[in-house]
Amino acid sequence: MNTDFGTNVSVAVEAGHMLLSGRELIKEIADKTVLGEYGMDFRYVSWIGKDGTLEGKNNVGSHVFGTWSVDEAEHTLSLLWDGGWDDTTTQAYIGGGQIRYYDIGTGNWRTTFTNISERKQHPLVVPN
Repeated sequence: MNTDFGTNVSVAVEAGHMLLSGRELIKEIADKTVLGEYGMDFRYVSWIGKDGTLEGKNNVGSHVFGTWSVDEAEHTLSLLWDGGWDDTTTQAYIGGGQIRYYDIGTGNWRTTFTNISERKQHPLVVPN
């Protein structure tokens, strides 16, 4: 399978990538740790609680909280942060061993939230 998700959902689907259902989204993210980078050398770690809560820290001292929810009818994941991080609503596509999140608001693939770990890391420690 092609691991290139292309520039939009149509290209991803043509390459054989499939939309995750709302239930599959919940299975992929609940009770997990997310590690990543977000432009300009920002590194972060986030905890996704089973109860719909979020907690995030980055390497410049930001420590924020929020909530997440999945709309099972629309197959979307919404993240709402209390402290200035980007709120998003995305759909997740899987293919080639990767899950990528397509931002409904911007029409772009998210570069964050793509490294989800089974390892439960709480309290949060930002990677070097």
